[in-house]
Amino acid sequence: MAAFERFAFCLALSWCGMANAQAPTPTASNPLEVEGPFGSKVRLELFNRIRGELVDWFETSAGGPTPQDDYAFLGNKFQAGIRVQRDPIELFVQFENATLSNLPSEGVGVGASYYANTAYTPQSGSFARNAWLRWKRALGIDGLSFVGGRQLYSDALDAPARDRTIGWLQTNRLSQRLLGPFDYTHVGRSFDGGKLAYDDESWNVTGFGFVPTRGGFEVNGNGEVSEVLVAGGSLNLKDSDAVAAEIGKTVARIQYIYYQDERDLVFLDNRPLALRRADLGRAARIHTIGGSAIHLEPLGPGLADLVAYGFAQTGAWQSQEQSSYAWGAEVGYRLPDVWSKPWLRIGYNVGSGDTDPTDGTHATFFQILPTAWLYAQFPFYNMMNNQDFFVQTIFEPHEKVTFRWDVLHLLRATSSLDLVYFGGGATKNSFFGYGSTGTPNGGSGSLALTTQLMLTVKPIAPLTVNVFYARAFGQSVIGANFEGKSGNYGFIEMIVSF
Repeated sequence: MAAFERFAFCLALSWCGMANAQAPTPTASNPLEVEGPFGSKVRLELFNRIRGELVDWFETSAGGPTPQDDYAFLGNKFQAGIRVQRDPIELFVQFENATLSNLPSEGVGVGASYYANTAYTPQSGSFARNAWLRWKRALGIDGLSFVGGRQLYSDALDAPARDRTIGWLQTNRLSQRLLGPFDYTHVGRSFDGGKLAYDDESWNVTGFGFVPTRGGFEVNGNGEVSEVLVAGGSLNLKDSDAVAAEIGKTVARIQYIYYQDERDLVFLDNRPLALRRADLGRAARIHTIGGSAIHLEPLGPGLADLVAYGFAQTGAWQSQEQSSYAWGAEVGYRLPDVWSKPWLRIGYNVGSGDTDPTDGTHATFFQILPTAWLYAQFPFYNMMNNQDFFVQTIFEPHEKVTFRWDVLHLLRATSSLDLVYFGGGATKNSFFGYGSTGTPNGGSGSLALTTQLMLTVKPIAPLTVNVFYARAFGQSVIGANFEGKSGNYGFIEMIVSF
């Protein structure tokens, strides 16, 4: 089936799946919230996302069994939650069901990742996505809060910005690079543990300790990845009026994350297989320290923005010493008073790669447990051993319509002696969580050039429709590992949330 026909098939599947979804009738009072006992408020929260996905991966080798590289599949994520609030306590419990169908049993690409974790199709799993209690003004101290239990966590969002532009940059250009709920997938990831925070007008201090749950591409998402631990903290400068008066609209953070992985697995890196097998059972213990900043500056008729971040990693990668880094710098300019509010953004992001597989040092930046799709929307790469120069435009022709066009992502492997990695981290105890698109060949690290478009429409309050399409033009790395150098990926999804 041709790529366009498959894309139309995904659209038809999505519309059919949503045909019976009815938006709630607006009323003066919220019909999903009632008065509970002891002065509490009880709210029912519902979410459903159905997505048809097109995968037209790089053409695979015909030597031996040929994997499926051109297919479409369907996924649905349903969530129902109960939120109980009685100041200073808030309780939230949420059930999730994830269902997928038409997955390739011998495939490559996104659909193949689900099948590799749970080897059957269709597949369905039900589990507790959230089950946490928040204590505001903990111990009677204003500004102190604690959240304990199963929860979602996104790095760089410990102190969400008030300003809409800074908030978009926080969410889409900084958050979840290292730790995230992986909600791009039809399953997602949660974290079991606790988070303690203190806030005042201009500062936030947050500390956390978590064990991640199974999930991501693993449909059985209830249990924990019990041999993985993450802990850390951040100091955050908020976009308060006092900060704006001193240095303009700015947010910044300093962050530390500790990652421990004691799973009895063969880790993925650029060492020969025999060396990696010899390290079986040895743990990874990685320390990541870094920071980021966002600054807005009025300039002429528009608004300029600057985003920067950097991370350094040390510790142990099994028997190797960990020594790696990542950094990025991005600038943008927006005309908020012009029709469609055009916004042009240019940036360069780098994750280190390993230059010698036998020298006792693992120099590949390790992305931990991210939502990698936010930064690699054609998901055959991530931040590990990667350089990404991009040009991006965003338009809002109507308050209910947003159009984002990443005009290009020029991708290279930082080291031509390392692998090209993809994935979003541990999905279960028996599955490492990262894969490899291939190995640079002939000393060239040119990976691909991609262009991608996302249209978001919100026709009524509870409904969001997203249409996404990306095309990749493979360069030398793709040519060395695949027969075909071009690929396509897209989806149509509809979300009802209230």
